[in-house]
Amino acid sequence: MKVMKKSISLALILLGYTVAIPAVQAEGYEYYSNQGALVYGSNFGGQKKIIAKFTGINRRDLYPVENISGEQERYIIEDEVTTIKEEYHWITDGHVILWRGKIVSNPPGTPMVDVASFKALGRFAVDKYSLYFDGQRTESNSGASKVDLATLKAIEDNSSTLVDRHNLYLLGRRQASSDDFSVLQSKLWGDIERFRPRNEGATSRDLLIRHRQDVFLNGQRIADVDADTFHIIRWIPNSLLVYRDKHGEHRYAYGNPAGKMATTDDANSFEIGEKTVRWRRQLARDDAWPTQLSWDVIWGAWQDIPNVDPEQFHLITDRIAQYQDRLYIIKLSPVGEDQLNVITLDTPDLVVDHVFNGGKKHIYIIKDRAWVQDVHVIATHGPLTMAESFAWDDRYVYAWRGQRPSRTESPCPEQTVEQDDGIVIKTEASECHRTP
Repeated sequence: MKVMKKSISLALILLGYTVAIPAVQAEGYEYYSNQGALVYGSNFGGQKKIIAKFTGINRRDLYPVENISGEQERYIIEDEVTTIKEEYHWITDGHVILWRGKIVSNPPGTPMVDVASFKALGRFAVDKYSLYFDGQRTESNSGASKVDLATLKAIEDNSSTLVDRHNLYLLGRRQASSDDFSVLQSKLWGDIERFRPRNEGATSRDLLIRHRQDVFLNGQRIADVDADTFHIIRWIPNSLLVYRDKHGEHRYAYGNPAGKMATTDDANSFEIGEKTVRWRRQLARDDAWPTQLSWDVIWGAWQDIPNVDPEQFHLITDRIAQYQDRLYIIKLSPVGEDQLNVITLDTPDLVVDHVFNGGKKHIYIIKDRAWVQDVHVIATHGPLTMAESFAWDDRYVYAWRGQRPSRTESPCPEQTVEQDDGIVIKTEASECHRTP
């Protein structure tokens, strides 16, 4: 009997894929003290610029307003803006509300901002008198249509589109009944690698919904769309939506900068564009890697990958990708030069997103290290049965912990069990008759 215990290898942390993920520099806007005054300023590329100054407000008294969701808001009073995230915060000192460097105030003839009851959820906020979005009052919060804070939530973590038990809210305004819409699709900003998911909240998300005969992107109505025939051709989050309906093909540019893609990360070997997918060779690597957490790379020219729809091309790592039933792997040849290799999966609908991926007759194991990425293909012995952390066929038990898969021969692989201290595999025929 073989027991494979659960453990975390320090080598996986120090030498695995986590250190290979390029860091996104935190940039944006912040509140700070300057010559006795509160200042709201920008910080991009190390260049700081003062946007607004306030008197009578102390930096030490600032804190985030209460979160409607009930989650404790982290003590953050900076607004983050990067190529993969845009996040602003409602801030208060207990006397006024601040949004993006401005004191929130309501128009003449409307109730004043009620700081004591003010609560927020992303870009949306509410007090006992008013609704707010992006720092502006949108409408009244009274009567039978008053916001139900107990059931209010953001759809797909996008605060441009909210719902409570009564209403749908778009850009801070009541739009319709909460039952009168459907989510078409949502998409995270940036090139998301399946094998290296970002931490929750690290990336902004765009959202498409349908409400009756209209289509809305991040709460904004797209004009003249036929909702019944609406179909996405290409969607680059925070940039461009190309779609087709009965009226033809259309380009809807939005975001910042509208219609332009973010620059491909320096560590990526693939570039997924609007109409094409390209790859490039690494010509030289820093000899100091992996002892240093920096990697200077000399790249070759971009080369098109033919017959690929960019919308269906998905990164697994920065050197492995999937398009329908094909895996594209960029790896070193025996003479030390990057080559693009293609593997056809034996299961057309298989989504490769784990270390261990089981097809009909083959297993596809992703090897992901900072200095080498590859896909190992192993033929199975009979049908493969998948469990949460192991699998078996007629002859072997396959297990994976982190990025260290293993294969163990067993006379009764179907009797493998997972216990608190690990996976128990029977390796002797005499054990197969025992009750696990």
